[in-house]
Amino acid sequence: MDSRNAVEIRNVSKSFKIKTASGNRSKDVLPFGITKKGENVVLDNISLDIRRGEVIGIIGRNGSGKSTLLKIISKIIEPDSGTVETNGKVASILELGMGFHPEMSGRENIYIKASMYGFSRKEIDGKIDGIIKYSNLGDYIENPLRTYSSGMIGRLAFAVMINVNADIFLVDEILSVGDVSFSAKASEHFKNSAKSGKTILFVSHSLGNIEEMCGRAVWIEGGNIREDGPAKRVCELYRREMIESFDMTLELAESGNVDAQYRLARMYMDGGKIGKDETAACEWMRRAAESRHVQAQVDYADMLFDGIGTEQDPSAALFYYQAAADRGNVDARMKVSTLIADENSDRTEIRKLFKEIAERGNPLNEYRYADLLLKTAWNEEDREEALEWFLKAADKGNINSKFQAAVMYRDGVGVQTDTERSVKMLREAADSGHNSAQIVLAELLLRGVKTEKDESESFKWYLRSAGSGNPKSQYQVAVMYRDGIGTDVDPVMSKKWFDVFSRSSLVNHQIEIADVMKNQKLDTELDYKDMLAKAAESGNSRAMFLLGIAYRNMSPPNTGAAIEWLTYSAERNHPLAQLALGDIYSKGTDVEKDPRKAFRYYMSASLNGNPMASYRVAVMYRDGTGVEKNDEKYKEFLQIAAEGGNLFAIRESRDPR
Repeated sequence: MDSRNAVEIRNVSKSFKIKTASGNRSKDVLPFGITKKGENVVLDNISLDIRRGEVIGIIGRNGSGKSTLLKIISKIIEPDSGTVETNGKVASILELGMGFHPEMSGRENIYIKASMYGFSRKEIDGKIDGIIKYSNLGDYIENPLRTYSSGMIGRLAFAVMINVNADIFLVDEILSVGDVSFSAKASEHFKNSAKSGKTILFVSHSLGNIEEMCGRAVWIEGGNIREDGPAKRVCELYRREMIESFDMTLELAESGNVDAQYRLARMYMDGGKIGKDETAACEWMRRAAESRHVQAQVDYADMLFDGIGTEQDPSAALFYYQAAADRGNVDARMKVSTLIADENSDRTEIRKLFKEIAERGNPLNEYRYADLLLKTAWNEEDREEALEWFLKAADKGNINSKFQAAVMYRDGVGVQTDTERSVKMLREAADSGHNSAQIVLAELLLRGVKTEKDESESFKWYLRSAGSGNPKSQYQVAVMYRDGIGTDVDPVMSKKWFDVFSRSSLVNHQIEIADVMKNQKLDTELDYKDMLAKAAESGNSRAMFLLGIAYRNMSPPNTGAAIEWLTYSAERNHPLAQLALGDIYSKGTDVEKDPRKAFRYYMSASLNGNPMASYRVAVMYRDGTGVEKNDEKYKEFLQIAAEGGNLFAIRESRDPR
């Protein structure tokens, strides 16, 4: 055995006989991993080296062989074939009741359990007060074990185990049975043990615990090692498969996992992976709703209200809407209010008017109508229509619509989930400067959920978002520089971004005080441009815009500085900065005229909803300035500007050339 290893597993296999309910062996159609001989192949020729001092998480579905592997390492059961060697003393908690007697008190069970670890009675006498204190069982320690909850038994077992001077610890789901404070205490103990060179094998369904505590994870699937590597990467791959795999989702749903039940219901509703089945969708949605999954309660209520997969039952729908509303769901609160008031006229009328405006073709109004539909959606048809309008506006360049459509494709709202299309649209919106798209995309890439993990690209988008003044991204960039996630470790840059984040709460106040300083003398050596510059350092686009305007309005103007700061702001999608740059390059004030550049800035501001910019675009199409002359485009943007309230456009639209 290699002296660097704590455990060496070589070609280990283990099967268990299975029987049908009648007592006969299974013979015909059998699940994956079960042979026609009536054997469940739990481990199939597994080999694994575990280094001394490693903390390894073992993950996998129920029945995948995780717990069996730990029992073989601890010599509780023997493998059918293969060998396991250990280098050091082994201590384990594999089953809560193992080694305990239900009729004896907690105190008596400490003696029983500790003796199994090789302690003499005298040694136990010297440790028992510390064990009882660590378990935090108080007076319960004198009660029979049968009166304990699973959490109390877990605390007692763990308290005994930590007093064992073992080299290798095998732990199966111990953190899932205690309360939050106990789980935190157990987690901290494992971390300290690892630092002192102890080896820990930890089985858990909690991927968060695995990622936090373990440097390495092993994913066992169908009796084989599916993945073995850094804990975060392996957990992300497992998490993604749980989300996307029908078989894994079904298994988790049947075991009572409420999130899986909701995902399964959506799979049956979408029909992309398994064929649409509204009855099955309704049944799984009901289970998730009854387990208090908030979105499932809303969706199940929708199904009850419209009779999808079940008979219509408005009273039951109201019950589930109310349950979700009581837990803060805005959509449910709107529906409860509408049902109780029994009045839909306002909603219908405002939708009708918005649709009439949207049908005129203005992408901003198309976005607004889609947003209204989504926020007041009563059923899937409403969400489908909302997506159609978002896509119309997105095709015309509306970035907010592109982002919203991407989120709907990601979450399967009003459409079948399409991760590839979602990520593509998120990239397009993020590249156009949409801050929310940058953050969502960065998070997906960092966690590797619904897309391949790419820490470098994630860092890129977080950095762009941070540079646009988003505090959440600024903190994340600081952490990524500090820990070398997606970039090289850079303490200087990490400190810089922590500093930027720490001052982010002052930005709006700096802008406000700069406005006061512009007209009043305050007790400071700074002028208002200095204060705006401090606010702009955080990437705030409004501060950058105001600073650019301040330099433009100086006497004489500082056009170079004005263009610099306005450009920074425009790149962060500030429409007034885009308009101002369009004016500068259109008029050629202290700068060479550039009609094409002016047109690009005007168009960006127009797509961001600025009516003056829309009028400028219309005029340029009319006159063929900076763009090819186009009467249809002239009329289109003139109408957009007029609808936005631009007086020049309103007058001109009454008598267009």
